[in-house]
Amino acid sequence: MVNTIIFDFGNVLINLDFDRCFSAFRRLLNVQWGLREAPSTINEAIIQYDKGLITDSEFVASFQTINPAVAFQDVKDAWNSLIADVPGSRFNFLKELGDKYRLILLSNINAFHVNRVHEILEVDHGILNFESAYFDRVFYSHLIGKRKPEPDIYEYVQTELKLEGDKILFIDDLAENIEAARVCGWHGQIHDPADDIELKLKQYLEALENAQMHD
Repeated sequence: MVNTIIFDFGNVLINLDFDRCFSAFRRLLNVQWGLREAPSTINEAIIQYDKGLITDSEFVASFQTINPAVAFQDVKDAWNSLIADVPGSRFNFLKELGDKYRLILLSNINAFHVNRVHEILEVDHGILNFESAYFDRVFYSHLIGKRKPEPDIYEYVQTELKLEGDKILFIDDLAENIEAARVCGWHGQIHDPADDIELKLKQYLEALENAQMHD
């Protein structure tokens, strides 16, 4: 029986705006590509930054190799433009879930984005202690040096939680992250960011619980 729900953060609990972010970098760097078509040096820097292996300044410097004239703050602002908003209904949703399930946050994230999310939570919702108020444990990639869908991040989380995989339901918007979790024996649901996580998750939990009752 599932007793633990592990949430991805971006495009599951918080909204992201990739188009805005890509447009900001195209203007800033005077290029035509988006981050998905960026040079390998940029993509590698993103992975390293998400794993906490390079500093803020080293991350920014990877963009300055494309356009040396850009300022640190401009790169930071463009990068942070990915974070759109945190819907206010999420908080009651998490509180209600927390009465029945152990809630965990597992995110590929970095220092700039964590700080930006905290700013939004404080300014828009008056929340200062989001992680400790709504989750039993939080695993941020830049703090643990591991990143989805690398197998060792799932093994690390499961060991830390001292749980069997079939006790876990993992929600993520990327298929590769869900597939890697399923290899570890977790239950998984791919979430379409266009859908309402609050409605979709409840439907999935009901279906999962009914299936387990008849096993």
